[in-house]
This record gives sequence, structure tokens and C-alpha cells, in this order.
Amino acid sequence: MKTQVYISEPSPTCPFRVEAAQYTPVTPAGDGLTLVFLHAMSLHKETFAPMIDHFLAAASTSIKDVWSIENPNHGRSSVLNQELLAGPSYREYWSAAEYARATYSFLTSPAHGVDFSTRRIIGLAHSSAVSVLMMLIHEEEFSSEKKPLQFTSIILLDPALLPPEFPSTKILSSMFGKFASTKREKWPTRAAARQYLAVHPAFKAWDPRALQLFVECALREGSGSDVVLSCSRAQEAAFYLSPTTDFKARPVEIFTKLVRADALPIHLITCLKDEYKGQTRPSKEFQIAQIRSAARGSVQLLDRGGHMFPQVEPALCAEAIQRALSGETKARL
Repeated sequence: MKTQVYISEPSPTCPFRVEAAQYTPVTPAGDGLTLVFLHAMSLHKETFAPMIDHFLAAASTSIKDVWSIENPNHGRSSVLNQELLAGPSYREYWSAAEYARATYSFLTSPAHGVDFSTRRIIGLAHSSAVSVLMMLIHEEEFSSEKKPLQFTSIILLDPALLPPEFPSTKILSSMFGKFASTKREKWPTRAAARQYLAVHPAFKAWDPRALQLFVECALREGSGSDVVLSCSRAQEAAFYLSPTTDFKARPVEIFTKLVRADALPIHLITCLKDEYKGQTRPSKEFQIAQIRSAARGSVQLLDRGGHMFPQVEPALCAEAIQRALSGETKARL
């Protein structure tokens, strides 16, 4: 596949520069689908590359191209926006709305020369980015002057759609916030970072290429000769612990509204066995029941990979996405 990186400039709806990667098949289909990926907190736009490689190599669905759009305070985008991110408005703050604004700003930018309003777009999001996708679909969330973006369908990869009234939601928010605020954020070299992460419980099961991409793309040069996390601990923790509703209540509200309307096919790919001691089970059962109540869409339950299955099992994830797109979703993987 061919890879090209584009950067959009700040816009009236977004103060940040936004970087995205475009992946094009060896033989792109002129009238094929355009897939747009949004990544989870603390990751980066290249995190889907191993899975996209598997997907494009074996895809039976006609694909024009695949895009992965970066959260402005993550990856290389955090370097482009470092001065603004270090200011008082963002130093200890981040929200799903910021990523949603950035995604919309990129998709409607002239930087890439693509008119996405003419494309058949499949929206795909992993974990907390599903909240971002919900806000992006609900066009009045962050701009009354938006040009509508039309999605052909959406695919949710182990979504963090957490009903606020569930006791498990409070437990998970606290758990994620504590993990984010206490994680190691600095290493003397990238080689040292890779050695540390390769045996860390959160990373040791990752596909080797996905882990290497994290080391290369989720870390940036620090103030000295060291390397640091591109997404700061304070911003990540603020995202999970924010009392505002854009990570929890509002995305769940939009999700249930979409399910009731049953106009947009929603495909859920999730793993019931994850790393969070059963605390995600209530929200996952809620998501499964909602989607199974609709005529459109599908549910696939993976038996391995955990919450981070796009990074742990990229080939399995690619197969599941292909099944969702082709309608072959009856099998339990």
C-alpha cells in the first residue's frame, strides 16, 4: 500500500493543525469505499497501520482509500501544536469535542484535495474515539455552520460507550484516570522506552510492529535528550475524569438515538474478555443489546485480543472489519 501524510491548518472550528495518514491500495477502486479511522487516547494515527496492511492485502470489498486522523495532542500532531497545548487553556484539559472538531476540520480542509462529501465514507473508531465519532455524526455538536458529512456505515471497535448511570462507568473513569496520571512519561532513549514497554502489562501482548510504531510515533523529543509521551499524562487523565458530558452521557445519548432511527448501519466488534476485571461487561452488554435490537448493523464477539485487539491482533481485527463490510457477521470469531 502507498502512504501519504497530510496536514490541515487551523480553521474557524479548530485552532489546531491536524495531521492524517492516507493509505491507498495497490489498485484503488475509483468508486470504492473510503474508510476513516479515529484512534484511542494515548495512541497515534499510525497505530492502525499493521491492521490496515492486513485489511488491504486481503480485502474483498472495493476500497478507494483509508485515512487515519490524529488527535491534535497526540503523535506528531502534538509537536505541530506544542505551543498551544502548553498554554493555560489546554495544559491540563482535553475532551472528545476537541478531537471531533479537529476531525471535521481536516475532512473539510483543502489540504488534501479530497471532497469527502462525494465519498462513501465508513467511520471506524476504537475505544474512547467512539465518543468522538458520535459527536462527528451529530453535526450540531460543535458548529452550527457545518457542512454535513455523510457516513455509509460505522464500525465501533471495542467502544468506550459508558452509560453514566452505570456504577461500572464511575469505576472505569477513575481507573483510567489513575492509570493515565501515574504512568511513566519519560525515557532516556527510544530504545529504552521499547525495552520498558515490551514487558509492561499494557503492551507486552501487542503485535511487534504495533509496539514499534508506538515507540516511533507516540513519543516525542523532550526538553533535553530524552523522549516523552506525546499526549501528556495531565491531558489524558483530564479526558477521563472530566465532569463534562462529552465523553460519557452525550455520546451514549447519540448512540441510542442512532440505533432507534435504524437508518445508519452500526457494526460492533468487541471482546468480552478484556483487561479491566469485568468492569466493562455492563456497558458491553448494553451496546450489544442496543445494536441487536436494530434491523441494520451487526455484532461480532472476538475471543482474544482484549480491549486493544487492533494492536494485539491486527490480522483478526482486519478480518472482522471485512466481515462487517461484506455482511458476513454470523460467525463468532
